Amino acid sequence: MGSWKRATALLLGAVLSACSATSSPGASGGGGGSNVTLTIAAVQGVEDTGLKAIAPMYTEKTGVKIDIVEAPYADLYTKLVNTFKSSDATYDLVMMDDPWMPKFGTDDSLSDLGALGIQQDSDIAQVVWDVGTWPPPRGPVPPSEKDKKAALLGVTIVGNVEMFMYRKDLTDPPASYDDVLANAKAQNKSDFAGYLIRGKATNPVVADFLPILWSFGGDVFDDNWNVVFDNDQSLAAVKFLVDDLKAVAEADPASTDAADRDRLMAIGQGYQSSTWPGEINTAVLDPASSKVVGKVGFIPIPKGPSGKGVGMMGNWMLGVPVASKNQQAAADFIKWMLEKDTQKTYAQNGGIPSRTSILKDASLTDANPYFPVLADALTAPPNWRPRTDQWNAVETIMGNHLNAALAGQETAQEVVDKASAEIRTLMTGAGYPSQ
Repeated sequence: MGSWKRATALLLGAVLSACSATSSPGASGGGGGSNVTLTIAAVQGVEDTGLKAIAPMYTEKTGVKIDIVEAPYADLYTKLVNTFKSSDATYDLVMMDDPWMPKFGTDDSLSDLGALGIQQDSDIAQVVWDVGTWPPPRGPVPPSEKDKKAALLGVTIVGNVEMFMYRKDLTDPPASYDDVLANAKAQNKSDFAGYLIRGKATNPVVADFLPILWSFGGDVFDDNWNVVFDNDQSLAAVKFLVDDLKAVAEADPASTDAADRDRLMAIGQGYQSSTWPGEINTAVLDPASSKVVGKVGFIPIPKGPSGKGVGMMGNWMLGVPVASKNQQAAADFIKWMLEKDTQKTYAQNGGIPSRTSILKDASLTDANPYFPVLADALTAPPNWRPRTDQWNAVETIMGNHLNAALAGQETAQEVVDKASAEIRTLMTGAGYPSQ
């Protein structure tokens, strides 16, 4: 064979070999196959129940193995921060609580899912796509992020919006927070709290309080990052929680967390409270332990003086770390999770879907009576927590002062004055134009 023929043959062989490697299911960044294992960092708890149930179905369908590595809430956040900081490729997919998006978006830790072929679907409420987009498409944008091009970095796999529960066997649903307070006063007894407050310090009490704050027309920041937690509307909301509701609440609300609230509701010692979807079937209405099955109604957050009832998002999302070696395979798993058939199977196995048509599927309502309410809450739409990587610190400040008031150590006025001053100092130190 002549030298030019040998060269041509060698070149053709190299091209064919390269094509074979690129199209191999196990190739780095490829679409999947029997040689691919996707490692998912997941939160330990009810939030990943559905994910664990359907993962083997994906393996059976595609051959792609799924390894779910669980961690408690606080440990997961710390683990992801450290993993992203070191550009570690351990995880191909990560579960994220939506308040973590500002940190991971600011640090450029996640891949653009749109570039990996994930497109918006009108059967999923717009706010579900917006909460996974960075920079945020509405509300104030952190100063360092204003020039970034918006990208979809996370897709919701746990549709989670705070809602309201009440004893429907005792009264009609409250339409407003005036009704909430009136009903609480009428129902309150020594062994039956008119309102159950989730008042434990930091995150728990803030999660309980933010829907009240927003429904009263208050907020933490305005659209220019100015602190408005000490305005009249915010003060009225704080008074409503720490004075009015506390007067008809359980003993020691400052020590109550979600599990305590759910237990009191389930054993028939509470009339009403806010709740998260994940708590309903596993605690409040758990047939193995609940005394109130069939007696609890679920509604969106009642209206406040603002004329609106504003729920709070707590969606859990899946994202693909930029360091993952299996980018497309990871994105393909997210696409599969969003398919209508998958979402229904997911819901039937303890998952909380985000598709409107699945949430309103009548065949699922008996087992999940809150699904239609969640669909309405997502389309309302709800608010998300302020999109800043300083939120954890802001939440800690607010939560400590609200908790102190519930413990009788501060007045409502002291809560807004002290918390607002500390938040202004924090935000200006972080480069925000807060006043």
